[in-house]
Order: sequence, then C-alpha cells, then structure tokens
Amino acid sequence: MDTTTLSETAVAVLRFEVKGYRSRDPRGRQQAYRELEAAGIMEPVPGGPGYRLTSAAFERRHELLAEAEDRIERNRLEPPDVSGLTEGARRLMGRITSGERVEITDSNRSLFRELASSRVIDLMSTFTRGGESAFRFTYWGWHLRHELVRSAGANESTWQGIRR
Repeated sequence: MDTTTLSETAVAVLRFEVKGYRSRDPRGRQQAYRELEAAGIMEPVPGGPGYRLTSAAFERRHELLAEAEDRIERNRLEPPDVSGLTEGARRLMGRITSGERVEITDSNRSLFRELASSRVIDLMSTFTRGGESAFRFTYWGWHLRHELVRSAGANESTWQGIRR
C-alpha cells in the first residue's frame, strides 16, 4: 500500500472512509476511488456499487491516513527561516516552543510578528481580544519545535543549519 502518489482528493476520500462518513452519491469520487484501488488501499464491493477498505488497509487505516496527510502538508508548506530573528524573538521562540504559555501583549506583539514572518507561528484573531491576540504553530514550526528549542541560544551558523 503506497500513499506517496495519492492526490489531495484521494487523501480526502480516504479521510472520509477512515472516519466512517458515507457519501450519498459516490459516483463523483470515482477517480479518487480508482487511485485508492491502484494503491491497494480500497477495493470494489463485490456485487454492489461502491468501494471499501481492503482488510490490510483497514488494519493500518489510521497510519496510512497520517502518512498521506503528512506528505501533503510537508510538500505544501515552507519550513521556517529563523536566520534573521532578533535576540528577543529567539528567546520568545525558546519560551513558547518549550511549552510555556505566553500571552500576546502590546509589548511583545512585534516579537510574535517576527516569528510569524519567519513561518514559525501563525497569528490569529479572537472574538474577545481582537486581532493578532493568539497564535498557533505552523506545520513546520510544530514539527521542528524541539530543534528550534535546542538552537534558541545557538550562534548564527547553527541557525543557518535549521533552514531546510
């Protein structure tokens, strides 16, 4: 079972199948089902319309879905570029990636904006606190967070090594 060539549409259909969602009219998903069948993940239902997960795919369904989703996200997004961060932004990144809860305030908002422009985090708005009042890690910011923490006090050559 190979998920490396699945299209985003096929991965979306796989996600629905793994979660148990059924389509009223699966004919619109035929190309995705054919992709999943070619990958050995799904098979036509004998004597009936539609497709089902193969027994081997059913055993590994969550793992297969995670692999496919991860591949799509890795290819879709750019990794962080932390080479130009100021010392204050580096310290803030060390704090938030280590799990410390840091509230965004007027005094540190510019540091959070640096992290956002470096693709470590995304700034978000909340209903109660307004614009740029919350953040979440980007895909790569989250997956590289431990490497970023280890490098928070490193010299410039180490920061260059983080860029992938």
